[in-house]
Formats: sequence, structure tokens, C-alpha cells
Amino acid sequence: MALFGPYNAEINQLNTQIKLESGKISGYQYTLGVLLLRKLDEGMTFDDEIMEQYAAILETRANITACNTQLEEIQRKIAEEEAQRAAERERKQAEAAQIRAARAAEAQAKVNALLGRNGSQAPAAGFCPNCGNPLASGMLFCNKCGTKLG
Repeated sequence: MALFGPYNAEINQLNTQIKLESGKISGYQYTLGVLLLRKLDEGMTFDDEIMEQYAAILETRANITACNTQLEEIQRKIAEEEAQRAAERERKQAEAAQIRAARAAEAQAKVNALLGRNGSQAPAAGFCPNCGNPLASGMLFCNKCGTKLG
């Protein structure tokens, strides 16, 4: 599970509020009784004192729904931020691979120049175009990163 960083305090506060509101409902249910609450949910009406208790339960349910909505929004933001960080890591890895390949190609060109070869000839030895690892003559794969050669 990812660390939620700056959202931890807000998440804890909302979870605490949900627990407190849920505790209120338990108190109201004790007062009204499970059967009475079920009848109220079915649309029955009773005297004002009972209806006031039921109104408090409805308000508390609305508070819990609002807290859950806020939690979902925070979780969405966290997922977006994690996706952005992952995309940035991938971009940096691709950029680093391009830099390594360019350096390897540059080193290979220098080796070819020193050995008097042109670029169209297959090198007897050189460097891996992916990671820049020195290669021995006739190698089919880089022994460092596994890139297929030639």
C-alpha cells in the first residue's frame, strides 16, 4: 500500500469522524430500537420525539456519506499522483537508456575509427548499444543486459 503522505492527517480525521458518527447511530438505534428504526425506514411516522431521533439518524447517515465521498476523492488524487510518478520514472528510464545507447554508439564509432573501420562493417568487438558494456568479438548477446547484438 502506498504512503498517503500529506493526506494521512485528513484520512485519519475522516475515519475518526466516521467512527464517531457511526457510534451516534448505535446510540440512536438503542433509543429507538431496531424494529422501530426499520418501521421508520419503511415510511411510518410516529410522534415528534421519535421523529426527531430519526431525523438525527438521517443526518448522521448523510455525514457518513459525505465523509466516504471525501475519502474516495482523496484516494482518486493519490492514484493520479502515483500514476504521474510512475510515468515520470518511465520517462527518466527511457531517457537514460537513450543516453546510454548514444554513448555506446559514440564509443563504438571511436573504436571503429581507431581500428580504421567504416560504420557499415560489423565490429569485431565494441560496446553494447543499450548499456555501453564492452563486448568481445563474436558475442551474440550483451553479457550485462542481455541485448541481442548484430
